[in-house]
Amino acid sequence: MPERQSAKPPEAGREADVFFEVFEAARVRGGKVHRASLTPGQALRFVPPSACFHFVEGASCVLHAGRGTAKTELHPGDLVILARGRPHTLELAKGAAGAASLTTGEFSLMGATGKLLTDALPALLHVKVGQLPQALPESSKQWIAVTLAAIRLEAEHPSLGSGVMLSRLVDLLFVWSLRHWLATAPAAREGWFAALGDAVVGRALALMHAHPARAWSVEMLARDLNQSRSGFSQRFVDKVGEPPMRYLTHWRMQLASDLLTSSTLRVSQVAQRVGYDSEPAFSRAFRRHAGMAPVDYRKQRRPS
Repeated sequence: MPERQSAKPPEAGREADVFFEVFEAARVRGGKVHRASLTPGQALRFVPPSACFHFVEGASCVLHAGRGTAKTELHPGDLVILARGRPHTLELAKGAAGAASLTTGEFSLMGATGKLLTDALPALLHVKVGQLPQALPESSKQWIAVTLAAIRLEAEHPSLGSGVMLSRLVDLLFVWSLRHWLATAPAAREGWFAALGDAVVGRALALMHAHPARAWSVEMLARDLNQSRSGFSQRFVDKVGEPPMRYLTHWRMQLASDLLTSSTLRVSQVAQRVGYDSEPAFSRAFRRHAGMAPVDYRKQRRPS
């Protein structure tokens, strides 16, 4: 019998664990970093192949991501992340004096799980580093300044190991930005991120993420959380946007996708890791998810 647990709010550490389990499974990797100057009358066009960020110094500038989107004014000290890597332009703001100095970087959210993370984030994440909340610890403000300075230094003066250093620094910068956004942005209190903090749904997500291979059912989750089946199911749908078992299946298939591409486990072993005792049943579920059999998915996605 599973241990019964009350529907208390998920502990802060456990809530973070659920998020960063997804973050780790997405295998976020930093890429190229370069410096650029933006002068009066100039517009820089970016068509990033993946997610990207810009850190602004000097003069203020304006980011425009195309028709149907509002322009975003970026001031010195601001950091902006485009998680979906959409094409965009940067130009100086009206009345800006001098030039703007940009530190620009690319990073990838890899694996099938990367899509879960990308879809849950805003298209444009704007962190006003120069106007960080007073409640934020001073050490956190100092940390971001040091990290950005280190990124600039490695980009301007590359040496042995700079590629690895930049990749790790960009990774850390992204984590810090997400943590800041989760703590301060109203939009972070909606959707999947908000569900992590819900007294009932957050605990259900924690259980499913911690034990994806367990033979979960709506009844079992509701019982563990001291909820009625119907009440729990409706609350989960309201917060997450889909029923508990559908979410669990998606999470299992995302984990399976990563295992198929990053490990040498047999398909039957992957099936067991994500809660399927029957390889045929797993293969059918995976085909519905990915549009192909697990063995074909592995052949197509793994490097030759």
